[in-house]
Amino acid sequence: MAGVKAKGKRIASGTGLIAAAVLAVSVVVAWPHIYFFYLFASLGPNAQGYPEYRPRQTGIVFVRLPGGKFWMGAQATDPNGQNYDPEAADDEAPVHEVTLSPFLIAKTEVTQAQWKRVIGSNPSRFTGDEDRPVEMVSWDDIQEFEAKTGLALPTEAEWEFACRGGDALLFTGKLEDLGWFFGNSGGKTHPVGTKAPNNFGLHDVNGNVSECVEDVFDIEFYIKPEASGFDPISRTGVGQQVRRGGGWKDVSRICRSSNRAGIYPESGSFDIGFRPAMPVPGS
Repeated sequence: MAGVKAKGKRIASGTGLIAAAVLAVSVVVAWPHIYFFYLFASLGPNAQGYPEYRPRQTGIVFVRLPGGKFWMGAQATDPNGQNYDPEAADDEAPVHEVTLSPFLIAKTEVTQAQWKRVIGSNPSRFTGDEDRPVEMVSWDDIQEFEAKTGLALPTEAEWEFACRGGDALLFTGKLEDLGWFFGNSGGKTHPVGTKAPNNFGLHDVNGNVSECVEDVFDIEFYIKPEASGFDPISRTGVGQQVRRGGGWKDVSRICRSSNRAGIYPESGSFDIGFRPAMPVPGS
């Protein structure tokens, strides 16, 4: 009888250890998702059907985009070809297929109030309404914001995918309705989110302020093999960072979804800001 009891205890002990191990593995696997929901409050889907989240630290609203394949860039040579645009510059070609993992990207450009909440000061020229986008911040300045929040800049490919709203379009509507640019800005920035959203529910991806992204600017990047494929990013170039989307002082050609430009990482300007991004946990 004693032997039976001892055997039963060993079985129970072994079962308990197995259960504890299974629980530990489950926690490890689920931890990125647990941690995400510790940091982010779920806001439900937006009007376009994409989930939104708000990090508790910054108050910035993020939209979860599905990723997937899309055609990046534009070309001005073949009217019947992919992403034809008669205004496309040479560095926007060739048009190439990119595959992206799901990611989160800010619904609007970072505002002056959000910047002050993290950094403690406001460098912007156009003050008076803290819902305006922060500007006069350099790419280097943005790295401090990222370090304090755990956020990142979108890659150039992520930014263009987000701007296009899932379509091979220069604009997902009339630019006058979507953004503040030379033709309607009155020579200044405007509070974020006051223009219509694109098909993903993002505001001001065209105009208001030009947006820094993570990539190093390389005028020939699109012809390189690494530009196509899975989650591409340019790490080498001419010592500048990429900026996208155009701003309040730019004509419509500069505000197109495929337009590219560079800025020195230490330089700030009253027409340059940013919107952060981050990967989806577990994707």
